[in-house]
Amino acid sequence: MNYVLYGENETELEKFIDKIIKEENIENKVTYNYKECEIEDVLEECSYLDLFGSKKIVILNDCEFLTTKSTLENKALENYIENPNENTTLIFKIIAEKLDERKKLVKLLKSKVTIKEFKPLDESNTTTYIKKYFENLEFEIDMNSVKEIEERLKSNTKVIDRELEKLYLYRINEKHISLDDVKNVITKYSENNIFELVEAVVKNDKQKIFTLYKELIEEKEEPAVIVSLLAGQFRLLYQVNILAEQGMDSTKIASKLGVHPYRVTLAIKASHNIEEKKMLNILESLANVDKSIKLGLTDKTKALETFFLEL
Repeated sequence: MNYVLYGENETELEKFIDKIIKEENIENKVTYNYKECEIEDVLEECSYLDLFGSKKIVILNDCEFLTTKSTLENKALENYIENPNENTTLIFKIIAEKLDERKKLVKLLKSKVTIKEFKPLDESNTTTYIKKYFENLEFEIDMNSVKEIEERLKSNTKVIDRELEKLYLYRINEKHISLDDVKNVITKYSENNIFELVEAVVKNDKQKIFTLYKELIEEKEEPAVIVSLLAGQFRLLYQVNILAEQGMDSTKIASKLGVHPYRVTLAIKASHNIEEKKMLNILESLANVDKSIKLGLTDKTKALETFFLEL
């Protein structure tokens, strides 16, 4: 079976790939990046017949040709999708909110492969996510502990997974999570400070930006986490701005996005001081900072400081 995996929740997407590999007993994994390879090389790898009939998974990352960003017309690719190698699982992967369903290739894929979306966490599904995480590990956890985790982590997927793993390792023998365990182990992420930082960035108030940033670092917030939280807030800002322009009030916007109405009110207020294009530029810059940190191309602290200076 072949797949198109897309969405903004990369953590859950990667877990799904791991699940496929485990369930299908796949031993050979080959990864390509669309921007750095020829599609013919990918198809050759997929078509290769192993003498022993071993199963293989081929992952093509950054498939932006499935979105509005770029286009790919390739007859050989279309032919392979119609007649795939049964011993190869081909995954088209793209971290994007949606596919461009007008495209011929996307329509073909929808008829021939499994399409799966991975939506980001929000206030409406974080409780279920945390409970299932520990249920799958056969851990016991009460609702007070779950709510405390939510309060501390503020629905950030990447932060949640890392911090939940810390809890799991902390109580791996007892298999029971208490409220005290949560308070002792889970870092408390201050969304109020992050939103203040967003407002300072919107106003380009360098003094306040670096004051707040210093406070966050002193609270032992990781720069990579700050980048992720900032991106989440600016993404919310952009979404709220678009929906407000469409005539939605704060209550309807909150319901559609699955966030608290107070956050929407703050976002509407902040969006009055920044143009839509600037929001998108900031989101792109934060994505570049995140990539730079993850690839080890620059010091994590300097990367974020440079972003603030270049606003």
